[in-house]
Amino acid sequence: MADKKEKKIKTKQQKAALISGIILAVLFVLTLGTKLATNPNSPLYRDYAIMIMPKSISTTFEDKELVLYIEKNKNYDKEKSQPLEAFQVYYYENNDTSKEKVYLKNGTVLKGKKEQSNMMVLQFLGNATITDSIIRNILNKTLVVLCILLVCWLIYIWYLDWCRRQDKKAHSA
Repeated sequence: MADKKEKKIKTKQQKAALISGIILAVLFVLTLGTKLATNPNSPLYRDYAIMIMPKSISTTFEDKELVLYIEKNKNYDKEKSQPLEAFQVYYYENNDTSKEKVYLKNGTVLKGKKEQSNMMVLQFLGNATITDSIIRNILNKTLVVLCILLVCWLIYIWYLDWCRRQDKKAHSA
């Protein structure tokens, strides 16, 4: 009777160890995949950058308040274009979103008698760097914790196997 209880407990331990190992491995792979996707050389980086950028930036040109928006450049060619050309900055005339979008040439605004130029894409990217550094910091710490947990899990699996071998030796003797 005690043997059946011990077997049930060991079976539960093995199932718990297996399930926890699978969960840890999946979390590790997802975290590592996310870290790789946030790499600037990744093909998914443009999507990631758009996701963390502010949706709009307010600025003033010629004493007029202007709200600028950003989106992915559909015509962007990684081989031929500059990295900043991966995005397009636009605004609506008189901030009326029912009107057609007015795109800025290469994310640059040339306005007024003084011909002020301003790289608006850089402003969007600059605002995104704070969010990016927080995300990267969290991902790095999460990977370290998951590595430690995976090592602990492997030690626990080894311990269960060692206990099983000891029980076999004790029963065979």
